[in-house]
Amino acid sequence: MELTDIMALVKAGYTKDEIAQMEQPGNDHAEPVPVAPPAQTPEPAPAQAVEPVTVAQPVPVPAPQPTQAPAEPTMAELMQSIAKLTSAVQANAIAQSVIPGGANPQTPTAEDMLAEIIRPTFKARE
Repeated sequence: MELTDIMALVKAGYTKDEIAQMEQPGNDHAEPVPVAPPAQTPEPAPAQAVEPVTVAQPVPVPAPQPTQAPAEPTMAELMQSIAKLTSAVQANAIAQSVIPGGANPQTPTAEDMLAEIIRPTFKARE
């Protein structure tokens, strides 16, 4: 058995002991399952012919096939997924952005407007 075969079996979930059993010569087939004898009737009739019991032959278990790795994406698919990710990051940044020193977060109330009309405040000149 080659190393690639052993690695495929390990990836499929086989243990060290199971792989060692597979490597042993003469152990190509699974162990035969013992067949239970037929149930006996209390009084066998002497005129009945008893047919011989046939033993089931072991069925060879096929080795598990290694799973195929998914096909690698093409360059166009990669670029498309990068573009989608970039647009999602940009949309999130725009939604969470705040302009520092920009718009006044406090909107003036009616009382503030009337107070400014009655007594205007002037900026100090420097």
